[in-house]
Amino acid sequence: MTLHTVLMIIQHISIVGLFMECILILNKWKNSLHTFLFLSCASSLLNNIGYLLEITADSEGTYITALKFSYFGRIWHAFFMFLFVAELVRIKFPGIVKNFIILFTTTIYVFVVTVDKTHLYYLSYEFVKDGDIPKLLHKPGLVYLAFMAAQVIYFGIAVLWLIRYMRKEKRKLMIRRCVSVIISLLVEGLFFFVQIIGIKGLTDVYDITMIGYFLATIVMLISFFSCDLLGTGDLAKDYVIDRISEAIIAVDNDGEVQYFNETAKNLFPCLLQKKNKTARNEENETIVLAVKNAVKNNELLHLNDRVYAPEENELVQEGEKVGKVYTLVDETEYYHFANELQKQKEIADNANQAKSRFLANVSHEIRTPINAVLGMDEMILRESDDKTIRSYASDIKSAGRTLLSLINDILDFSKVEQGKMEIIPAKYELSSIINDLVNMIKERAEKRGLEFNVKVSEDIPHVLVGDEIRIRQCAMNILTNAVKYTDKGSVTLEVNFKLCDDEIFSKHIMLKFRISDTGIGMKQENIEKLFSPYVRFEEERNRTVEGTGLGMSITRQLLELMGSKLEVESTYGVGSVFSFSVKQEVVSWEKIGDYSSRLYNIMKDEVYHELFHAPDARILVVDDTEMNHAVMASLLKKTEIQIDMAFSGKQGIILANHNKYDIMFIDHMMPEMDGMETLKHMREDGMNIGTPAIMLTANAVSGARNMYLDAGFDDYLSKPVDGDVLEKLLYRYIPEHKLKSYEENGHEKENLTKDVDIHINESVNEKQTFGSKIDEKIKRISGIPGIDIKEGIKNCGAEDGYINVLKVFHQTAASKADEIETLYNDDDISMYTMKVHALKSSARIIGANEMSDLALKLEEAGKSGNVEFIKENTGKLLEMYRSLDSRLEFLDDSNDNLPEISKDVLSEAFETMIEIAGSMDYELMDQLINELKEFKLEPEDKDNVEKIENYLTTLDWDSIIHVAESYLK
Repeated sequence: MTLHTVLMIIQHISIVGLFMECILILNKWKNSLHTFLFLSCASSLLNNIGYLLEITADSEGTYITALKFSYFGRIWHAFFMFLFVAELVRIKFPGIVKNFIILFTTTIYVFVVTVDKTHLYYLSYEFVKDGDIPKLLHKPGLVYLAFMAAQVIYFGIAVLWLIRYMRKEKRKLMIRRCVSVIISLLVEGLFFFVQIIGIKGLTDVYDITMIGYFLATIVMLISFFSCDLLGTGDLAKDYVIDRISEAIIAVDNDGEVQYFNETAKNLFPCLLQKKNKTARNEENETIVLAVKNAVKNNELLHLNDRVYAPEENELVQEGEKVGKVYTLVDETEYYHFANELQKQKEIADNANQAKSRFLANVSHEIRTPINAVLGMDEMILRESDDKTIRSYASDIKSAGRTLLSLINDILDFSKVEQGKMEIIPAKYELSSIINDLVNMIKERAEKRGLEFNVKVSEDIPHVLVGDEIRIRQCAMNILTNAVKYTDKGSVTLEVNFKLCDDEIFSKHIMLKFRISDTGIGMKQENIEKLFSPYVRFEEERNRTVEGTGLGMSITRQLLELMGSKLEVESTYGVGSVFSFSVKQEVVSWEKIGDYSSRLYNIMKDEVYHELFHAPDARILVVDDTEMNHAVMASLLKKTEIQIDMAFSGKQGIILANHNKYDIMFIDHMMPEMDGMETLKHMREDGMNIGTPAIMLTANAVSGARNMYLDAGFDDYLSKPVDGDVLEKLLYRYIPEHKLKSYEENGHEKENLTKDVDIHINESVNEKQTFGSKIDEKIKRISGIPGIDIKEGIKNCGAEDGYINVLKVFHQTAASKADEIETLYNDDDISMYTMKVHALKSSARIIGANEMSDLALKLEEAGKSGNVEFIKENTGKLLEMYRSLDSRLEFLDDSNDNLPEISKDVLSEAFETMIEIAGSMDYELMDQLINELKEFKLEPEDKDNVEKIENYLTTLDWDSIIHVAESYLK
């Protein structure tokens, strides 16, 4: 294949490519941008056709004619590309400049056409033919050099415009468009430069700028399809129909109108005005701004005596926004009709909303302090051995629960009215419901001198699926009413069932509750009033009965949500019978057995103790906050469960891949990898594919449980963690063979520190007890503003646990505050949001509620992108954080004024630590560490004790043994 043949092939391919470009642009032609692009491609096409004629010329005359034809395209190509780039990057220059360039270019072409008559373009030239390849040897003239300089200026300015535009542009699609045009220009410019400087044996035979045109054509073709180089006009056509009844206006990302339909044209005639481009754009911008503001403010537009509702939709291509479509829907008839109704509706709505808001707000505000009262009362019942104090506490508990029940009724009724009450089915044990009902009602009945009877069918399936909480609430409301309105006699709870006849529900039963009493009864005309909220009949007769009158109304509505209804039978002066049945799915057909005979073995004044012991059980806690680990360890220390701690999702995955656990607790919001993604990786491989997983979350909102179940979790636990709920959850999921009941394990433990305690007491006679130190610290903490110490103790299980958690909070506060400040200064809103989320939970645990609430608001601001709120309140949060940290400095253990301890006693203490670590007894180790910290220690000894305390937080028993052994060496 000869060189001439190769050149012919290249020219033909380049011509075909340019012709395809022209056809594509013609099909997409919409605006001036497309006009300049088409003229540029068409001029390049003429240039290449002319050059094809040049390399096939046989004579000088034929070559000169082909040259003139070729230059008709070449001389205009750079100019039209220059105008295309200017339009693409929105460069506007005066018409006089554009006219001067056109005159200059035309003048150049005049000299090209007269090249054989003048010597300004070529000083001289000679036609030669070397084999099959003709060529024109020439010396450049003044006009030729001017033309070459103009070409360089065009391309140089165009590239600079594109680069400057890219630096300001954030849209990926526009950046890709600019890059593709720059590449095309640089390809042409490179070959143009090589042709000017010349390569012997190549440029004197063939004009390689033709190859530049060919490669640039390839780039432009790719840009047409991958970068949507022809804009958004045709995309708008895909979203709308020209003749649709709604008014449609499509704009690009710069707000310029690219399309409008007939209806829009009738509403806004100025869209058609073509006085001049600048004036038209200003009018269009005014129209678009008016529609946009109406959408933003949710307002209607009044045009031509009609009312239109504006809508805004994104135009998206390849996942990137390229414009917007505004739709105006005629809502005139509906508008007038709605106005008529609105006046009447507002009167009723205002009264109803005011009532609902009042009920919800008041009940919520009252419930918060009541929960605190009950929480602290529970601590008294757990820790006090004084019978008189326990009796008082028991009365407080009973009265508090009654008050809380009333408040909950008000709040629940408000939820039902607003349609926010949900029925959430879950697996449960029927005995759990009955136990709770007996525990809550038995004492009330006995105080009124009533007999409380419970009759449970022995054949009822034990494990069911349904909304346990709502079923218990319905039965509880009825039982409470029965006790309140019965002065003598008895209240009886009967639980029975029947099989569903429908074959579809072969795995279901109808669970039946029947509550009867020997109370005052009701007249038939008063039965319906029973379900009216805030209505109480025979007020004079029942004036001593407490209640809001909401319980039965809530019960009926809850039953309706569960597809059931409440049946009432009553005889005035004799008594009443309430019954309901709910359909429940059967998980296990194992019978509940003779349950009634076991009920009265429950002690009324039972001292709190851990629900079980499980020294062989092992759990994993994945949480990025040290405080949450400390809380979990404190709450579970008496259960003797082995706890592995991970401070990130990745660390949790590593532990889960190498250790077998009975349960995995995983925090939801963690940096780098959240709880859902962490569990997904844990389920893919390792030793815990089927291990129960519990989500730890501070966002226990309605519907959260289903969301976590869908993500693969077995349940969730809300933070701050409730110790009783945690123990019950563990009891449910830990394998039965690893559980030891409280009685089986015994109440007493072997005190491995007994001998050490004797030596310690001998060392100093005036050492204060650990309990007195705790009391002193608690007093100091109670004087810190912004701390709800009662809530903190409740969240941590006990006072000593609370002190330990506060220490962890204090130890990490300075670094975490600095981290939040750094993220704020770096505008890293994503990680900033994650850190204030963690602070929200930590602050809530220790009772710093105001700081927790502010962190919550900052978290929500971070998620919604409310940077202004973050700027205004981050400083306040950091000030609160650091102020609290400084007030907790007294928790830093100091050796000042502490009694000394002998080396022998200290050595024996470390030996005991090795023994305790071998048995993995958290409680004894914690006790021994706290006692050692009450003595004056040398810096090295104090450092060792602190290391052991830190390792205890993560239950790293091997590291504890290593530190103790290193000391003894």
